[in-house]
Amino acid sequence: MKPLQVIGRPAPRLDAAAIVTGAARYVDDLDFPGMLVGALLYPPLACARILRIDTSRARAVPGVVAVLTAGDVPGANSYLYSGQDDQPLLASAAVRYQGDVVAAVAAESLAAARLALDAIAVDYEPVEGVFDPIAAMAPGAPTVWPDRSNVHERLVIERGNPAAGFAEADVIIENEFSTQRIEHAFLEPEGAAALLGADGVITVHSSTQAPHSDRLQIARALGVVEHRVRVITPHIGGAFGGKQEGHVQIHAALLANATGRPVRIVRSREESIRAHVKRHPVRIRYKTGATREGLLTAIEVEAIGDTGPYINAGAEVMSVLAATVSGPYAVPHARIEALTVFTNNPIAGAMRGFGIPQATFACELQMDLLAKAVGLDPLEVRMRNFIDTGMHLPSGARVREGRPLRVCLNEAVDRSGWRRRNESERRPAAHLRRGWGVAAGLKTVGMGRDILDSAGIDVEMAPDGTVIVRTGATDMGQGAHTAIAQMVAEELGVMLDSIRVITPDTDHTLDAGPSCASRVTYVSGNAARAATAVIRESLLTTAAILVNRPIGDLSLRGGYVDADEEHVLSLAELAAAAQAANRPLHSDGFYAMEYPGERPDFGYPHASEVFSFGAQVAQVLVDVETGHVTVEALTAVHDAGRVINPDGAVGQLEGGAAMGLGQALIEELHAAEGIIRNDTLESYLIPTAADLPPMDVGIVEIPEPLAPFGAKGIGETSLAPVSAAVANAVADAIGATIKDLPITPERVLAAIRVGRQ
Repeated sequence: MKPLQVIGRPAPRLDAAAIVTGAARYVDDLDFPGMLVGALLYPPLACARILRIDTSRARAVPGVVAVLTAGDVPGANSYLYSGQDDQPLLASAAVRYQGDVVAAVAAESLAAARLALDAIAVDYEPVEGVFDPIAAMAPGAPTVWPDRSNVHERLVIERGNPAAGFAEADVIIENEFSTQRIEHAFLEPEGAAALLGADGVITVHSSTQAPHSDRLQIARALGVVEHRVRVITPHIGGAFGGKQEGHVQIHAALLANATGRPVRIVRSREESIRAHVKRHPVRIRYKTGATREGLLTAIEVEAIGDTGPYINAGAEVMSVLAATVSGPYAVPHARIEALTVFTNNPIAGAMRGFGIPQATFACELQMDLLAKAVGLDPLEVRMRNFIDTGMHLPSGARVREGRPLRVCLNEAVDRSGWRRRNESERRPAAHLRRGWGVAAGLKTVGMGRDILDSAGIDVEMAPDGTVIVRTGATDMGQGAHTAIAQMVAEELGVMLDSIRVITPDTDHTLDAGPSCASRVTYVSGNAARAATAVIRESLLTTAAILVNRPIGDLSLRGGYVDADEEHVLSLAELAAAAQAANRPLHSDGFYAMEYPGERPDFGYPHASEVFSFGAQVAQVLVDVETGHVTVEALTAVHDAGRVINPDGAVGQLEGGAAMGLGQALIEELHAAEGIIRNDTLESYLIPTAADLPPMDVGIVEIPEPLAPFGAKGIGETSLAPVSAAVANAVADAIGATIKDLPITPERVLAAIRVGRQ
């Protein structure tokens, strides 16, 4: 088999030049003749009845063109996520969190729009809110919804006989962990620009991860069929899951429809932090049973997630958490319960990792505590329990390829110098303690069995040998379009600079599903291979005739047809000849995620069967006088199946690790009575380049079955183990485990005090 020519070789992002020169156009750069400024009115309270809305003064403000309230929505007045429609676009009877929208304004200027918002008179009647998910579950607690329980969903996964498993255990440990509410902090706040065409079609330029989903929701709100809506995705300044759900694109469309003029809405940073979905804060009670040899016999887990007042992706996040909270370990007996709880806190939803970072934190701290209880090295406990190919998780998911797991851990340990730790280095000064921590993890790839998870793609070769690829998959910075282009280039034998990617436009690109779940490389990559197969056959058939050679002797490489390692024809000549012979140079490709084999007969119906694995080692220095934690080094080794673009892969791993360090040490969105208290990037702290330690990133390549070229997504995988690796390192340094995130100086000092008692 000839070596690959494009796959596995570094490639600059296709849009790199446009981004660094400023030529890339984001929503806020768009300008259309007669464009109005849109603005949204948010409530001052997190929980209240709306008694009256008076917009008369707002409509009289000079420069104001439209003021919309709930009664002005021509179609369905709600978002639509996963078939649920409980979150209103414009609230009319009540507000249930501070991100609800009460009215929408379009004006000639931002100043006029703001004056109009100030002029809208709304009478609110405060209502007792629900702000603690544990209290929300208690009998007699106030309810977020008058006709619903605060427990939206209670998912139970059971495998084997947990009672028997615990009876077999020599050691049983029980702990409780908590993770915090996290802000995405993408560089570009949510935005959209909408305009009504002469043909009556609404075109919406939306910063979104899911343009075809946007089209559905916008059409539904306007009360029109989907082909009356067009969604175009410009450059996206980051998303991390926070632009998967609807944000302001539907409001922009409603205002454009009402005024007949273009309308652009871009949230301020404060509005963005207050309104869009957050990472779920979760409390996890974890019970583990094991033999004296450290082999797991049973686990029992209860996870309670605060999802805010609307369904959104809450139950889905908690179900993924439940399916992965056992970690990458073989557990013969398990009972896992995940509760999705309504509160009047900020709404929670999709964020990079989709519940797995919270699950990994609890599981990996529990594994370290288990190792301590049985007197074994943390590495040994993990190695003895790792899952492998063909084995099942408690969810019923069968692991297709599990070999990378041990390879990742062994390489991370070797690269980090774990076994060369010197006890004399533990106390470099009287007030300093050094520690090392390890964590392993897995990340699902794809949406899961029984969930729509497919992609279409369009590939066209011109007679000059250049190629146009049309994809509905959004690239919000992860390099997806470059990876897709590399796969097409490899299949057709063209140079990468011969390919142009047409970015998402629902009028011109096929639905590729949302950019989430680490699925784009896998699903859109396989769709691209399906499309290129038709063109490849045309080219090789034509070449075989022209050079009088068997097809098996020919290959498409580097812009030429090769035979016996010699160029015999250029692809430009070949493409022209294929066209002249009426052979197709254009094809649509489609791929739906495959789940071969029997359906699991127990547990969880939507489990993924494809995983990315990884392992990390953190080295920390703790100041026992101040509680300050410095991460001195982080080693992260993760599996990618096969690397498409090494530079892009390393960037994804480093970026995910950086986010994980923020979650481990400093990030937390504080809400009091549902009101966010740190709604700016001055008060909500994220790591800067100066805060990041030296990172040693490694990639393991063991091709994934059924994946394109064996490749699978890694955009989320490196985030999950970071917090646990850091927490385990801090515990190693101070002799006490901190079970709540973030690991603040106050928590470090409190743990030290308790440890000394």
